Amino acid sequence: MEGATRFIDSYYEAINTKRASLENFYDPNASIVWNGNPMTGGVAFAEFFERMPATHYDVQSYDSQPMLVPGTSGGPCNYMVIVSGSVKYGDSKEQRGFSETFVLKPSSTDPNRYVVATQGFRLVV
Repeated sequence: MEGATRFIDSYYEAINTKRASLENFYDPNASIVWNGNPMTGGVAFAEFFERMPATHYDVQSYDSQPMLVPGTSGGPCNYMVIVSGSVKYGDSKEQRGFSETFVLKPSSTDPNRYVVATQGFRLVV
């Protein structure tokens, strides 16, 4: 769970204040669906998100569970991270609820680092 906490803290700090670093959180072939908009990879997501107004995400809860890959044992596993909270866009005072699910996997270039393999984001009413 400590790794999930580090990921969430650094990811939402980046999305709120350091958007130029967003692509570094993703596998180049990550599958992303952001509120119904599909895209592939961190570069595409960073470009998509640059067109959005400033945001402030407030994470209110999260959970992390290991996902064992069939046929492997003893090695690093993937993790599913489920996040919920609220977000404000631009100068709006309105807060919207959100739910987000990530699957994190070990980076192919640094096995001690995890990157986003899949991500699903949805605003909730």
